[in-house]
Amino acid sequence: MYARTPYLVEIAETGQTGSKVELFIANSSTLPSSPTYVLKKNNPSATNNKTRYDIAPFVREFIKNTYQNVYNGDGTASPATHSAFVRIDRYKDINGTFTLLNQTTIRAWDGYRSYTDSALNPLIPWGSGLSLLGQGQAFSMLSSPSGSTFYYPYTGASSVPSGLLSPGYFTVLLGVGAYVQYESLETIPQTATITIDNVNQRAIDLPVVFQAVSPTSSNFYATGNKVKLFTSNNILLYTATFKPLRECRYTPVPIDFVNKYGSWQRVHFFKASMDKMSFTSDDYNFLTAMTTVNQWTVTDGQTRQMNRNGRKKITVNSGSVDENFKIIVEQILMSERIMVNGLPAKPINSDVDFIKIVNRKDLNYTLEFEYSYDESATVY
Repeated sequence: MYARTPYLVEIAETGQTGSKVELFIANSSTLPSSPTYVLKKNNPSATNNKTRYDIAPFVREFIKNTYQNVYNGDGTASPATHSAFVRIDRYKDINGTFTLLNQTTIRAWDGYRSYTDSALNPLIPWGSGLSLLGQGQAFSMLSSPSGSTFYYPYTGASSVPSGLLSPGYFTVLLGVGAYVQYESLETIPQTATITIDNVNQRAIDLPVVFQAVSPTSSNFYATGNKVKLFTSNNILLYTATFKPLRECRYTPVPIDFVNKYGSWQRVHFFKASMDKMSFTSDDYNFLTAMTTVNQWTVTDGQTRQMNRNGRKKITVNSGSVDENFKIIVEQILMSERIMVNGLPAKPINSDVDFIKIVNRKDLNYTLEFEYSYDESATVY
């Protein structure tokens, strides 16, 4: 389920006078023995026995999208706090006697469903019982469709850099037996298969560029690669292409954000950026000392300021992009967790034009962010 969108549990049994829902919530599949929350309702009226509970706010409390700036490796388990497990026990109430109807265990992410996603199963990609929809399946938590191309800044280094220079990573959900394959974009492609421990279905953070000793990862970094997700039956489900781009004039700005699926995603804005700063303060009248009648110290002034502080801002430009880049822009502006240059930020843009190539040949997006902290620390 996606915890930013209401998730309703309905109980409407014949003869009930009310209902109860017990929620068992944890950051692993090992759930507590006693309920985390107990929710109860009486029937709305004598003729209406339909009771509904929105459990999303309770589950979302357990999800914390920890920022991972430095990331290298062949793929590791996504931090436990990036999702939550919840068991839902449904009860009917007949005049104070509660009867258990069923139990359902699901997994939740800090994502959302669009209004037009009404027909989409709210449990995708996880079904009840914590299993992927179909054994041996895989699901990419990138916010772009299969076949999309992404770019990362190429530094010329002999190995894949980490930190703010890293091409980034993304999260995939692997069912039993599903696997990931990297394919370099060289004239004669190299391939590498990641055999992550997927005996149990897991959420895996994968680097977008292959990193290993053999085959040499510098070839993948210098030429780019495709990342392919396969089922346990070797059926290709998803492909994303990552290409290096050498920016000679400007310093690319990395933007990390939690996307629609509730997963971290990195995108680079390659062209000109501008740093700004705004300032705030409270003015007050200063009582000027008059040591001699009708004379005062001019340098003291009559007004002063207190609580002086400032917020830094940055304006970034994507450079020329394809039309599908609007999907990324939309989800950046919809995200509630954004990092710009490794620092927490929030978007200032209140609207944006989604550019169509038929209207304009050069598709560049300009976004403005304000860093989410005071320059003079006000942490208590």
